[in-house]
This record gives sequence, structure tokens and C-alpha cells, in this order.
Amino acid sequence: MRGELETRLGWAHERIEGARRPSVLALEWLDPPFLGGHWVPQMIELAGGKPLISRPGEKSREVKWPDLKGLAPDVVVAMPCGYYVADSRRQAEENAERLASLEAGRIWVVDAASSFSRPGPRLVDGVELLAHLLHPERVEPPAGIGFEPFAVPEASVR
Repeated sequence: MRGELETRLGWAHERIEGARRPSVLALEWLDPPFLGGHWVPQMIELAGGKPLISRPGEKSREVKWPDLKGLAPDVVVAMPCGYYVADSRRQAEENAERLASLEAGRIWVVDAASSFSRPGPRLVDGVELLAHLLHPERVEPPAGIGFEPFAVPEASVR
């Protein structure tokens, strides 16, 4: 199993080699906002992105929405801890105005319960998903993992 997982990570790395590394804000919770911590920043790096604010190995930590103003990330990934994609979408909808204030290029809601919240082999699925979200022209979406683009409703944009 380990060899297969390493092969999959190597394949993802090959697909994104030489690509621009978009800035990524991973949010493990939206109200209040928590930054993606523990292994999530390293997953972003492995997927060809630059994690904003968080560093590999740091604990997830609470911040205030004003602390995130001005970051203008290329990508925001809403990954509420333990939530599947429908619940992640609902939390994003409830915080649409706040997400709009981030001025992100793209926003995604994902199945965090399966691919980001718990340590284990499924984290490789999460890296593959992130590689697709960051580099859709280079990496196909992995099968069986929930994710959706999130468009901020016009009423939320100021």
C-alpha cells in the first residue's frame, strides 16, 4: 500500500512540475474561521500551491475575518473539519459575504471528512484533489471525492 501511495504522489508531482504555484487559503472552519493546519499546508505544497498564513506542522488556529482581508488568494478551499461536501457548501453559503471579502480567484468546497480531516492514506486522495483544484488543466479530478466550485452570490459582493 505504501508503494502505491508514493507512486500516486509522484504522479501528481510530475503533472504539476514547472507550473505556477497559486496562493491557497485553506479554511477548516468558517464561523469562526480556522486556518487549515497540521498536514494541510504540506498537502497544498505537494499539490503545487503556496499555503497562505499556515505552515506545515502548525495546529489549526482561529483567526478573525479582518485578519484575512487583503490576502486576495488565488484559491480558497472551504474544508470544514469533518464535513462532507453538502455541509461544506451550506457553511460557505452562510458565510458568502465573508468569503466574497477575500477577493479570491476561485473558491471550492470539498469533502473534508474523507480527504483532509483525519490522518491516513486518504490524505493522498486529498493531495490529488488539491492538485486538480489548483491545476485543472494538468490534473484530472480524482474519482469518488466530493468537491464543487462555489460562486459567491452577486448580493454578497460589495
